[in-house]
Amino acid sequence: MEEYKGKVKSLDKAMDILDTLSKAKGGLTLSELSSRCGFPKSTTHALASTMRDRGVLRQLPDGSYALGMRLFEYGSAVSRGFDISTLARPHLESLSSLTGANSVITLLDGENAVSFDYAVSPSGVQIIPEIGVRLPLHCTSQGKLLLAYLPKSRVISLYRRTEFQRYTPHTIADIDTLLHQLDEIRTRGFSVEDGEYKVGLRSVSAPVFDNSGCVRYALTTIGFFRKVSTEDFITAEEDTVRQARMLSTALGYE
Repeated sequence: MEEYKGKVKSLDKAMDILDTLSKAKGGLTLSELSSRCGFPKSTTHALASTMRDRGVLRQLPDGSYALGMRLFEYGSAVSRGFDISTLARPHLESLSSLTGANSVITLLDGENAVSFDYAVSPSGVQIIPEIGVRLPLHCTSQGKLLLAYLPKSRVISLYRRTEFQRYTPHTIADIDTLLHQLDEIRTRGFSVEDGEYKVGLRSVSAPVFDNSGCVRYALTTIGFFRKVSTEDFITAEEDTVRQARMLSTALGYE
């Protein structure tokens, strides 16, 4: 096996081929692949043939090469191996430390949002998040965030069956107002709750994407902020979005 400086040279070249094909819009001929990778045709052919036989490349009807389904299988296996609680823990703790408020991570379960992990800030008034409790979607920042990335038809269908329960005078009470807010959430990339579920409680949630580009979780900062327009809340918005992006990257999102 050809090696140099502790590396396997042929494996290094095989990775170059994968990188090159991942950036191509379609298949590449042997000549194109050889030229873009900077390898002799004979070397490129030997590597591509071996990789095709192992399923990481496939050969199209015109003879060009493209990425193979085995890579999709590998990616799916990696996703199954993710432990979201383990991956989220440092981001929850960092967020809580940065904002001086509590942080929570939530997923969508049917017609509710369910928080499954949290970090409590050592400063300020303590709010113990409702872990495992089914929260309404239309009046919590994490619920609205998760709704915002669903198809509009599904949101409308959901609220044909579910009544808008009023929790405070600020709770959204009709589908048109909700849809307008969901449009704004997608545009700005985060969701805000301003005393809509519990009076005096305010929160901000940002989307956590998986490696397929789908929003799977909401990362939330929650506390007794004085107003959503104050500097500490605006800083919390920025920190929440930043930590959610970092967690998305850890989940394989590009």
